[in-house]
Amino acid sequence: MSNRKRTVISLAAAAALACTGIATGLVATGSNKTAADVGHRATLTASSCAGPTGAAYVAVPGYQGFIAVDTANCEVVQTYNVDDLQVPGDPGDYNYTGSDAGIALSGSALWFAVTGTDNVAEINTDDLDPSDYNPPETIVPVGYMPDALAVTPGGSEVWVVDSGPQTSTSRLWGITIIDTSTDKVVGNLNLNGDPTDVAFSPDGQDAYVTTSNGLYVYQVSNTRQVAFVPGLGSPESVAVAPDGSVVYVTETSDAQLATISTSTYRVVHATHVGQEPWQAVVSSDGSTVYVANPDSDSVSVVDATTGAVESTYAVPGVPDTLGLTPDGTQLWVAGVDSGIMNVIDTATGQLVGTTNLGGYGANSGDGEDPTGIVLTSTPTPES
Repeated sequence: MSNRKRTVISLAAAAALACTGIATGLVATGSNKTAADVGHRATLTASSCAGPTGAAYVAVPGYQGFIAVDTANCEVVQTYNVDDLQVPGDPGDYNYTGSDAGIALSGSALWFAVTGTDNVAEINTDDLDPSDYNPPETIVPVGYMPDALAVTPGGSEVWVVDSGPQTSTSRLWGITIIDTSTDKVVGNLNLNGDPTDVAFSPDGQDAYVTTSNGLYVYQVSNTRQVAFVPGLGSPESVAVAPDGSVVYVTETSDAQLATISTSTYRVVHATHVGQEPWQAVVSSDGSTVYVANPDSDSVSVVDATTGAVESTYAVPGVPDTLGLTPDGTQLWVAGVDSGIMNVIDTATGQLVGTTNLGGYGANSGDGEDPTGIVLTSTPTPES
């Protein structure tokens, strides 16, 4: 891996220029050296952000809510509360204890794993009103400290990752299963290792759960375990190829992306990426995997066929979450420390815009702590 030629593109300078509206060309450098050794810079190709029609919804547990962004212009529409109950006797005050770490979207339904209250919240995007930051929601109590979740492809169930207290010596972690037609818990899975993420095969038959022990595979219809992949280095997230032939697991302790065949459940590629690889997302054609590396301030672009790193984008602000627009033309990458969303053209690798998730000037995104993003071609309601 160390001898492969890699393209390194810095977005730090471009992020600064985004605030000033300066537009200039991109300079990229290819080298056999690592990203830290290469002199490189990049600049904005446009003075304003423009993208496909639609919306991005960003989970911000630091605000106990989520942010709705217009993807056509990268403007923040509103920051909404999640699972923030009204303070008794004070109709104008809320308790702000939500801390929604996980987010998923199915149709018009947004689902949130609310770590601070041991709940899952469901909010319909059709009900959003920018003049009211407390949208109607349905609350479902689940297990201890839920921090990730996913909806089955058919939309009938939500599987919730209950991470459990880190100081506990008992198995308080597991998976809670919610029936979306009733918003009731209909099942639970006990796991040997504390879980971190869950994803489904495209046909909805299998569920993939990353845990501290490895990757577990369950049959969705009867929750029976059908496979287990051990030997992974502190798995964090799992993503599935569009054709279901492989799954991708980020290995945080080994700084690797593992490509695992779903026919043999063996690792077919172990790709060295950046430090502490966190989230991964796959292009709709299955050709490319993007990996957020928060401890390296970078995003790795991996060829799905060969497992080779094609290029590395230097992204400031500890990038830990990312998502693709439905048409695949843009990659949205959020910095958990900076609270800034970087928008990258997937065809060119160039930064085409940034958005401060705080919505009102420099450093306003500090403390938002974005941890998840979903994107849709349906615009968000605007005032």
